[in-house]
Amino acid sequence: MAETSPQLWTARLMLREPNDDDAAALLAYHMRNEPRFSLWEPKRGTDVAQHLQWIQWRRAEGEAGRARTFLGFDRADSAGLVGSFNLDSVTRYPESSAMLSYSVDGAYEGQGYAREAVAALVAHAFDELALGSLSATYDPANARSGGLLARLGFRIVAQTPVIPGMERIMRAQVLAMLERPA
Repeated sequence: MAETSPQLWTARLMLREPNDDDAAALLAYHMRNEPRFSLWEPKRGTDVAQHLQWIQWRRAEGEAGRARTFLGFDRADSAGLVGSFNLDSVTRYPESSAMLSYSVDGAYEGQGYAREAVAALVAHAFDELALGSLSATYDPANARSGGLLARLGFRIVAQTPVIPGMERIMRAQVLAMLERPA
């Protein structure tokens, strides 16, 4: 995966690797979505430098072949950051696989943008990266995420309950998998 970073185009989106100039937009994205994201993700930093550091780390992970990160921008408004779409823990042995994660700005939620972007990322993972499978985890209370993965063909392979007394540290999770089509 150390080749030049691709751009993925869909009907309404352009997905590309984040660059250093995206740090302020990424901070604004996380700040305006913090009430929604706090249900599913750890709290993000409130400093542009922290987001720049994340971008540089993600780029290094991509160059090392361990990850692929895309920011999705609205083609009708190139400044409109729609979401973040990621492949993590890319492995090639014993089987090629990666972990899929994503988030979408509240202004774009419920309009099919996540499906459009995630479908493009799945196609990229299977066609361009030749991965054999993808996995994704989501909180069982996040029905939108579970529904999106199901519509894209992911199947549930495991669920973990909330561990009594650990609710603030560990959440219940659903693990879904998608195999590359034959």
